[in-house]
Amino acid sequence: MYASMQENEALDAARALVNQTVAGEQIDTSVLEEQLCAEAGLWDRAAARRALHQAHGDTAAAVAMLRVWAATQPHVTPEPVRPRDVAIERRLSSAYPRIPGGQWLGAARDLRSRQLSWDDAPASPRPAVAPEAAVETPPLPTRATTSRVRDLLGGIRLAPEPEDGAGADPATSVLTPPLSRASRMSVLARGETGALVALSALILGRRQEAIMMELTVEVVAVRVAHPSSGIPCVIAEVPVTQVEVVLDADVAGAPGLATGWGATLGTVERRALALALIDAAMKADGELQQPLLLDEQTVIAASDGAATNGFVEHLRLPHYASFAAYLSAVSGGTS
Repeated sequence: MYASMQENEALDAARALVNQTVAGEQIDTSVLEEQLCAEAGLWDRAAARRALHQAHGDTAAAVAMLRVWAATQPHVTPEPVRPRDVAIERRLSSAYPRIPGGQWLGAARDLRSRQLSWDDAPASPRPAVAPEAAVETPPLPTRATTSRVRDLLGGIRLAPEPEDGAGADPATSVLTPPLSRASRMSVLARGETGALVALSALILGRRQEAIMMELTVEVVAVRVAHPSSGIPCVIAEVPVTQVEVVLDADVAGAPGLATGWGATLGTVERRALALALIDAAMKADGELQQPLLLDEQTVIAASDGAATNGFVEHLRLPHYASFAAYLSAVSGGTS
């Protein structure tokens, strides 16, 4: 599938992290816990697990509980995240087969079997990892030492980037339109996963070209200033998934591309994909001025969760030939 995938130190380190299990856990609800954390806007899997239990499995109620609980906790202002504090576990591009720094699958849930198993044992047993092997795993590459795939788009017409900056925090204030891009992304980052995926599926159905430039699953070190010395200290390591996509766009009356970015807490990649697609569409179409037609086929398709998930997640697969052809057509008229 990915011709340039190779065995490397990053892949070995990612496998070692996946092989670590939490003692006493009988049912693995880690993905759902990560989704709840992302929708609540905080990272505490133990709290998410407790909220899910207290809500009897009602995810919307669990998210509401987590948001209320988080609002009652003391807040500390973190330091800006530095690129060298972002360790990359998984990196994919469906735009180019070979990218600077290479691609690696890491922990790829999309390659697991989709057949329901009635066996008590896991369908794919994890190999035992010796304690010394876990200690001696090589360090993961960082964002500071890994270039971004979007830099390969030199010479291609791109939709103008909106003015950026620090956005407002939706957890501490009520945000009302019009919003800056940063504030809009802050609100969407806590959006309900199914709704985000459905919106992005509607967007995909109206585009000529949609390509995932880069997907990275990362571990981000969070720092706060020490109360005595003021020196930034690491207080937590949080998993984050980032995605950058491009969509076809009209740029100054000529064919071009609009870039989009999305990030989410945890490793639920369809969330980050959906956010990036929404961001790109709002750049390409001028705040989505072209209305989404709610015809019967569109409504039915958007409400089928399994179908919309697959439609969005297929962007992770290689699209090297089709993207190269589109780039050739777009760049044909550039100077």
